[in-house]
Amino acid sequence: MNQKLVKSLAQIILSLSDEERQLLENTIQEALISQQVVDLDHRLKSFEEKYQMLSEHFYQRFQAGELGDSIDFFEWNTYYEMWNSAQVKVS
Repeated sequence: MNQKLVKSLAQIILSLSDEERQLLENTIQEALISQQVVDLDHRLKSFEEKYQMLSEHFYQRFQAGELGDSIDFFEWNTYYEMWNSAQVKVS
């Protein structure tokens, strides 16, 4: 770890106004959410390829009880709900 860089960044952050700190915090949060969306997209694509079904269609069918109780399906369902939640935050 580059301690000088970290100390310099800390000094810069401390010198920011409250408004600038809030903007920095929001920017970091947006970047984290965007990365989460990318990660979730990758996981959803894996399930879509494995089961030859779009996540949206899977979710509708799973919620309707049309699919089994496979652990994959519960995982896929969770990732899809997380993806939907992240989409709302990005908007």
